[in-house]
Amino acid sequence: MAKAKSFDVVLAGLALVDVIGRPVDIRRPPRRGGLQLIDSVTLTTGGNVPNCGIDLARLGFRVAGISRVGKDTLGDFVRRHLAQHRIDTSGITVDGRDQTSATFVAVEKSGERTFFHTRGCLKNFRVEDILAHLPLIRKSRIFALGYLGLLPECDRHLPRLFRKLKQETAAMTLLDTGGNPRRVPGLLERFLPYVDVFIPSREEAAVLTGKTAPEGMVQVFRRWGARGVVGIKLGAEGCYITTAQEAAYVPAVRVNKVVDATGAGDAFVAGFLAATLRGFRPLDAARKANAIAASCVTAVGASTAIKPFDEYR
Repeated sequence: MAKAKSFDVVLAGLALVDVIGRPVDIRRPPRRGGLQLIDSVTLTTGGNVPNCGIDLARLGFRVAGISRVGKDTLGDFVRRHLAQHRIDTSGITVDGRDQTSATFVAVEKSGERTFFHTRGCLKNFRVEDILAHLPLIRKSRIFALGYLGLLPECDRHLPRLFRKLKQETAAMTLLDTGGNPRRVPGLLERFLPYVDVFIPSREEAAVLTGKTAPEGMVQVFRRWGARGVVGIKLGAEGCYITTAQEAAYVPAVRVNKVVDATGAGDAFVAGFLAATLRGFRPLDAARKANAIAASCVTAVGASTAIKPFDEYR
């Protein structure tokens, strides 16, 4: 009998199409009905499932995804693109009710991005989509969900999800944030005790906690029951990482030129998970994650510049 396939990471959440245009000066759009030339338009996938998934596959790890795509050309593209990178798509539901979620990403010369988004079938994504694939998660070492803030229909059910995952699987759990997470009093306290890794961005953590300093943000998350690795992504400044025993600012890795910052946060998450799978302690894993995130911004697209893990010395 063939041995059941196992995975390093199962990713759940957003899978969508990104149309990336660069450079786009959104402060000076063409006149109404006019035309403005840009250097390039790139069609690719986006969201944490493709971004982190393809990054992890390029880094050398086995990945599966759980999400929804529409029964349309864009959905076919997402599934083909994931399969081309050897990502297991058995957890991707084809939704016949709504179109595949899609985003137009306008990239300025500086690399800063502005997003125009349609949620499409992801507004039908529920915690039950994930629980239906518990056998997949049981065969993985890590489960990562993204994003808190962009899956509002799932938010109030996250306590049930993470509690069940902790009770019925051995997978380490990570929750990533995105967009504009809502501050819902008491909600995070109900599921953070079941989350092993929680590293939101500074902007997202500020909304969730009302604090401005990373130390204060982490203190609030700890007070709400977070027990594992808790930190704050600080963009070009690196990150702030804490465990029960230690805390430190980990500086960013500098690059000569930022081409496109699309997917940098997802690359950080992929790098942190990859280093954790390789046995790195959290602060050292954060250093690897910063290096991998830095390489991400040197090319157009979320995963174009990602190299095998051992090339990040």
